Amino acid sequence: MAEYPYDPPRPTGGPLTPTPAPTPAGGRAGDTIEEVTTTIRDFVNKVPETINKAIERALNVRDTTVLVRLSEATSDGLDTLVSAGIFKTRSEAAAFLVDEGIKTQGALFQSIREKLTEIERLRAELRHSVSPEIHRP
Repeated sequence: MAEYPYDPPRPTGGPLTPTPAPTPAGGRAGDTIEEVTTTIRDFVNKVPETINKAIERALNVRDTTVLVRLSEATSDGLDTLVSAGIFKTRSEAAAFLVDEGIKTQGALFQSIREKLTEIERLRAELRHSVSPEIHRP
């Protein structure tokens, strides 16, 4: 008894059966210099596109969701950016504008960070002056 189930003979010939191309000595069926050149050219042309897509995905990684209420004019502005094809979604447009706003207001944010550091220093000083035995992180 055979280990494998019966495999009936497959029909050969007929109008839908592909005819194998002759294989040149030392080559693969259907490979010509032009086909190989075209394949290599296509691959090389797709590499920058693939890299660009990977970079775009990396830059678009967002791990925080924020629910925001917008004025009608601001919402229309986001819709305009999407309709123009600049962004795919309103979310992408809004994230871009928020990022750019924070970059543009860099000096303001630096000042705020400095004030927050000072506030935290003063809080720590108060905690220690009120009750030196309380050690909070």
